[in-house]
Amino acid sequence: MATPARLAGVGVFVLGGLALFALGLFMIGDRQMAFARKFTVYTEFTKITGLQPGAVVRVLGAKAGSISQILPPGTPSEKFRVRLELAESLHQLVRADSIASIETEGLVGGSYLGISRGTDAAPPVSPSGTIGSKEPFEISDLMQQMGETITKVNVTIDEMKGDVSSAVVAVADAMGNANALITDVSGDVKKMAASGARITDDAARITEGIRSGKGLIGKLMTDDELYIQARSIVQQTEETAAGARQVVELAKKALEGFQAKDGPVQGISADLKQTLDGARTAMVGFAENMDALKRNFLVRGFFNGRGYFDLDDISPAAYREGALTSGRREATRVWLSAQELFEPDPGQPANERLTDEGRMRMDAAIGPFLRHVASGVVMVEGYAQQGSVDEQYLRSRARALLVRAHLLGKFHLEPEATGVMPLGADSVGSPQRRPWEGVALAVILPKGSISVPK
Repeated sequence: MATPARLAGVGVFVLGGLALFALGLFMIGDRQMAFARKFTVYTEFTKITGLQPGAVVRVLGAKAGSISQILPPGTPSEKFRVRLELAESLHQLVRADSIASIETEGLVGGSYLGISRGTDAAPPVSPSGTIGSKEPFEISDLMQQMGETITKVNVTIDEMKGDVSSAVVAVADAMGNANALITDVSGDVKKMAASGARITDDAARITEGIRSGKGLIGKLMTDDELYIQARSIVQQTEETAAGARQVVELAKKALEGFQAKDGPVQGISADLKQTLDGARTAMVGFAENMDALKRNFLVRGFFNGRGYFDLDDISPAAYREGALTSGRREATRVWLSAQELFEPDPGQPANERLTDEGRMRMDAAIGPFLRHVASGVVMVEGYAQQGSVDEQYLRSRARALLVRAHLLGKFHLEPEATGVMPLGADSVGSPQRRPWEGVALAVILPKGSISVPK
């Protein structure tokens, strides 16, 4: 039989355990705000990225409650309705104009619902009322907007090419006209200067003869009336000579103004050069920024997913393994034989050049893809079967470069998205599986974006 002392010890142990259990239960409930007075508030979201029932709700950073229920929308146009259970002690901070937003704990933490500070003028939100919300921001939306912006920039640059070319041609014409005008006027100005000099010299000699008493006028100077008339004639002659000198000086200044560094023609040329230099500097900076962005580890996957590769760094082995066709892209090839495209170069018989028929065949091959190449990559694969391995590589690369230069020059394709791939004698996938001499035009696009042409 158990003694009273043992029974008392067992009782104390049981009571102590119950007390500890109750204390732990109370602390857990207090931490989860199970015993706090609460009120219900609703909010709505189009997307509930990472949000789950039971997630924490914070008001101005302070833990205020949790999400008790997420009601899905009845139709696609409606929103998710989120039910919040908040502590009554923070009710005065949740106003009718407070905004709910989905936040993240740190960089990789879980999601929680944050409620911003309302204004003092707005009343506290009523129980079971609804507060406004701010839709969560997603990096995919930013990437999509960035892609659309890049496309618009490319279109704008293409549209500006014609305007800049027209402006340069117009300025060149204006400078040519100005030079022609200066050339035409310079002869007349020189004649005017020579005539003025002769007039001035003749007037000076006549005046000197009159003053020295030589000639008919000098002999008649003894007559006062004739003397007065002669002086008048001399004065008019001197005024005429001064006017001629002024005309010559003005003509010289006009000619120097046209030819000066800060003249109108040079001013126009300087302004245009400054504008073109500024545009060129801006485009170089933009290209450098885009190139750095493509190599950033945060967004490198986005650019690779859209075909932004450094095509010069891709080896034939990596290309064969699907470096450009992995993921959501696929390649469509159009095979063209060397007999259809090339002929020996008369100047260098060892080399080849594109024929007129070859250019027409390349235009017909790229035609069905021109509306889609902006979202993909164009690779010109070169093939050659004759000679050693290094000779096959060099000839296949030369053929691919000839075709690429034609496509860039005629259709203004993006150079960064148009590459060459010398594959030598490795013509896997050629028509009828036979060794191929020539090229294959490989257009790499997102899957399903275009049907394969015949």
